[in-house]
Amino acid sequence: MKGIYSDQTNFYLFPEEPDVGELVTVRLRIPKYLGKSVGNVFFAPEKNVKRYQHKSMDLCKESEYFYYFESSFNMPDRILRYHFEINLLDKKKNIVYDAMGIPQNRPIIDFTLIAGFKTPQWAHGSVYYQIFVDRFYNADESNDPVNNEYHYDGQVVVKKDWETLPHPKNGHREFYGGDLKGVLEKLDYIEDLGVETIYFNPIFVSPSPHKYDTQDYEHIDPHFGVIVEDTEDLTKKYKVRTTSEVNLKKSDELFQKLVEDCHKRNIKVVIDGVFNHCGSFHKWIDEMNLYGNGALYNESSPYRRYFYWNSKNEYEGWWGYKTLPKLNYGNINLWKYIAEISKKWMGQPFKVDGWRLDVADDLGKSFEMNASFWRFFYKITKKVNPDSIIFSEIYKSPLPWLERRCWDSIMNYISCMDPISYFLTGMEKHNDYLKSELLKNSDYFVNTVKWALSQLPMNSKFMALNQLSNHDHSRWMTRTTQKVGRLGPNTHDDAIEGRDLDVFKMGLVMMFTLPGSPGLYYGDEIGLPGWTDPDNRRPYPWGRETQEGKEILQFSRELIKVYKNCASLRKGSFDFIDWQGGYLAYASWNDDESIVTIVNREEKTVDAELPLWLLDKKKGEIEILFSTKVVNIENKYYDDGRKRFKNSRKNSSYYKN
Repeated sequence: MKGIYSDQTNFYLFPEEPDVGELVTVRLRIPKYLGKSVGNVFFAPEKNVKRYQHKSMDLCKESEYFYYFESSFNMPDRILRYHFEINLLDKKKNIVYDAMGIPQNRPIIDFTLIAGFKTPQWAHGSVYYQIFVDRFYNADESNDPVNNEYHYDGQVVVKKDWETLPHPKNGHREFYGGDLKGVLEKLDYIEDLGVETIYFNPIFVSPSPHKYDTQDYEHIDPHFGVIVEDTEDLTKKYKVRTTSEVNLKKSDELFQKLVEDCHKRNIKVVIDGVFNHCGSFHKWIDEMNLYGNGALYNESSPYRRYFYWNSKNEYEGWWGYKTLPKLNYGNINLWKYIAEISKKWMGQPFKVDGWRLDVADDLGKSFEMNASFWRFFYKITKKVNPDSIIFSEIYKSPLPWLERRCWDSIMNYISCMDPISYFLTGMEKHNDYLKSELLKNSDYFVNTVKWALSQLPMNSKFMALNQLSNHDHSRWMTRTTQKVGRLGPNTHDDAIEGRDLDVFKMGLVMMFTLPGSPGLYYGDEIGLPGWTDPDNRRPYPWGRETQEGKEILQFSRELIKVYKNCASLRKGSFDFIDWQGGYLAYASWNDDESIVTIVNREEKTVDAELPLWLLDKKKGEIEILFSTKVVNIENKYYDDGRKRFKNSRKNSSYYKN
């Protein structure tokens, strides 16, 4: 039953972020073709809210194709879940409309409204660029790790030439020398690309290139920053470099300058917070005896209670990794310490704009402990910087955390990376297996995305980080090869051979047109290939870009430019309007514009008539805004509000009405 619609944008819900006691108005759209069969229309809060029983909605607006109904209420001091019900006079049952649409053989999934949940406006639809610092650009060779500087996880660290590629089994000990000065020198490039927010993989002191094994939360790693105090004695070199007060101070100052320069360009900065675990070099464990009072060798250390210990006097490592000691949040002192870390980096003088939280749902030993800590962290962070963003790494529904105001949003695996990858390539995001039944399966794609969006209340979905590649998963270009495997059994060359540029471009267009904040992982803008970790962390080939890469770069710039001119893509109503097999069409719209995205993964041209009446716009010309191939449009409306499109094989395009 097409045409029934509501969401939580400011046309269908206002105010969008209500405070307790504030008057809230909700709207529902009903198509006129239902005619006189429509009886009463109800706003229907969840059954256990006694103060808010089913409430009749009043007709408030009429257009060529639709009636609009609305109802108002005062926001309670709680989470309010609701749906709508439409009484059809010729039916015995009411039609239910919820956060996924009309339920058919599934439970009702209510809209969620959270009192006092405020989100930063800058983060709605912001264009992200993720930087893995060690592999981005080396502008200061004096801070590079050197061969044999120290042992890590049983082996010596290695400094590699920039032109070489990662070894399949030594990713945690190979350094290329990228640094924050390198980011500073490439800010013109980043700004020209159209980036609005930089998300950094971890940059605090750590013995690995990825730095998810934090050694010191309080300072920037001098290998990324500035090394003033040094020694030629390899037995002391690492300790001097990473614990020298001069080096730490200068490195922090360099990062401060980087943030200031980004802000001058209207570029926000988000950093990675790894608080589920620290590293075995951290002063609390101190495996290398760098600080002198760690819990590993001193049972009376005050840091002993920061970890979990077994009967053999061994600390628990996250997922069994001894380099990643899991932190014990049964200790209130740990809560206070991590809160102070957030205050330091979000406040003066650094003024960072937000956190990405690593494996956030793993923290602690129970959901209650986990959610309680993140709620505490959220309150502290927002008090220091109310306009900061907090989004988490999570691979399932974040709704229980969002309802408690633990985070603002998420890394959007559930409605972007996973469904796009399966629909366009059939590939799992590590290239570990192929699900051929999901390739060109628009039914699965639509249902998956609808469910995922229903798990992101209010404005969370506009801030969710949409990506197709990142440091944890294979590069999007490599997934288009549809090859199963990883580096080792497969070669570096295998990661690019058999690539599909059409599919690659289609994926980027979809990432930019589905609800969320589109994010490029460094190198995506030139189609950098790579198997999953460590091959997804190849050095950026500055000055050695292929001609194909240069063409993809221009494609990326144009796509970002068009995206930034379309307000409804950043924050608008969204719905699927047509799909079958490997073809689908969806729309984003607001009062001023309507954007239709058409994706054809089929190997043949698709001739489609789209029900553009669903956008409730006056009839007019369709303008092609962006396309991966040539598309034919018949600029003629049929009487029922349809419009004919002819979409060429393996193509994605979007249009403005």
